Amino acid sequence: MLKKFGIILMCLLLAAASFSACSKKQNTNGNDESTTEEQGLDDVANEYGFEEDENGDTVAVVYENGKAYVIDENGNKTGKEIKNPKNAPTNSGSSGTGESGGDDSGGSESPTRVTERESVTNRTEDEKATTKSELTTLPLDKDVVPSTSASGTPVQFSDKDVTTLTNMLEVPYLYIENYENSDLVPIDTATHVACWMAQRQNIDTNTFAGGTVSVDLFCYFARTVVGFKAQCNDYIGTDNSAPISYDSANDTFTITASSYESPTHRVEISSIEDLGNNNYYKVIADVSGLDSSCKKKKVIAIVQKNKLDLSLGFSVKALKWS
Repeated sequence: MLKKFGIILMCLLLAAASFSACSKKQNTNGNDESTTEEQGLDDVANEYGFEEDENGDTVAVVYENGKAYVIDENGNKTGKEIKNPKNAPTNSGSSGTGESGGDDSGGSESPTRVTERESVTNRTEDEKATTKSELTTLPLDKDVVPSTSASGTPVQFSDKDVTTLTNMLEVPYLYIENYENSDLVPIDTATHVACWMAQRQNIDTNTFAGGTVSVDLFCYFARTVVGFKAQCNDYIGTDNSAPISYDSANDTFTITASSYESPTHRVEISSIEDLGNNNYYKVIADVSGLDSSCKKKKVIAIVQKNKLDLSLGFSVKALKWS
């Protein structure tokens, strides 16, 4: 998990090192795909991480001599210190518990996993334009996330990337909320994403450390889900609620069902448009309901190509279901 912290932090700090750490290969569609090698990031992973501040928000920190100092988007200390850091690496001199992925929390056996689709139809293959060969990284003041009403140039995506995006948009009950990037991420939607991301860790437990879940949500949305821990339990027992609960005493999340959530809908991506700026794309897909609660027929998603999670390679920045 600390290695994941390092990768995420380097993306946050706009450091080119995180991009050069992954070797690349050119596929037949002209798209760039990264291998899962993370050499060169080990030192970074042992120095940086995420902690929760007094407001319950997840913030980036640098660990020094057992202490955790909050840093800004440029990697500079803000003068703020997190008391009793929970996620400090073991070699930092801290007595914090650390997080290895959630399997040290004493949870029960993992719920039954629900298989993702391994291949889907790629309807972008005939487009002439292709995705950019390299990721771009802009300062935060120049990084503008497009709205779902934006339009761009249709581009060709690889079969692998289309499959990944399809699975990301098929998170159970993802269709219950719309949001633009200017809005806060809806908590009820985030509970389902948290379950889906927990399942993807492939760990034999039903209990996950609080920081692990927070980082997983950050990877999916490329932003902090504000107030998630405080509000997660508000949705227990509501219509189509996710089987997840939060224990503030132990700072852990538990999957409360014997199985992860079954698919509620299918999407078929019809086109992907390059919106420019900072690797933003508009994904347009047809929707068909598997669950009776899903009446949606179409979804527009704004996604960003990034490396916050190497197994995904994308984050969902906005959703509009209709």
